[in-house]
Amino acid sequence: MYYSPYQLLIIPLVLLLNYWVLSKILISRKRAHILTKLIRPSLWLLTMYGYIFTIHVIFLIPITWFVILNILIGFGYVALLLQEVRQEPQVIVDNALSVLLLIIGMSLASLMLAYWHWPTVLVMVGVWLVTLFVALSWLLDFTNKPYVIASVWGLICVEIFWITSRWINLYHVPQTSLLLSQSALIVAALAYGFGGLYYHYKNKTLKKSLLFEYIAVTSVVFIALMLLSKWAVAV
Repeated sequence: MYYSPYQLLIIPLVLLLNYWVLSKILISRKRAHILTKLIRPSLWLLTMYGYIFTIHVIFLIPITWFVILNILIGFGYVALLLQEVRQEPQVIVDNALSVLLLIIGMSLASLMLAYWHWPTVLVMVGVWLVTLFVALSWLLDFTNKPYVIASVWGLICVEIFWITSRWINLYHVPQTSLLLSQSALIVAALAYGFGGLYYHYKNKTLKKSLLFEYIAVTSVVFIALMLLSKWAVAV
């Protein structure tokens, strides 16, 4: 093996270093504000490295893919830190990183059940925390009271995960060793659809064309999941 889970112990050191960096860069140096800005970068490291380790154990990915994936994880981490530091984050980049984090996080949760055989309750608690904090960090920029909405979103994700955990479907991304779970794609579709609608509603930019676009994309994803279930991989 090219790496081991013990190397994940470096993550707390990285988080402490970035806490110090953010405390020097951010205008507001209150501890609560700095910790809020570290939520998504922290979740990014934990979920991405947990996911890549699991994929490596299953498929024994070659060193080339391991290096490439680590570089991509690093770029994503830096991008998230930059988004948190900017006074006006780039909406497209911010949303894309949040959705990708949800997809990998939910896929990792499914792999924890299917491959590592973790207790369902423990994994569901992890799903709720990850989806809650991702939603919370996304909503803080344009919602005064994001806690209720983020909590409801977390419960919806947990319910979806619990239902799909009865029959875990993992889709194999062609030409790679990556696995994406059905629950991850469902949550991503809902995040794109309802998240986009809510964002435009709060910013008073919601139009009929946007309403149709978000509903259409979400519907297409659900239909595709039903039709392409033959991609399921037994782990």
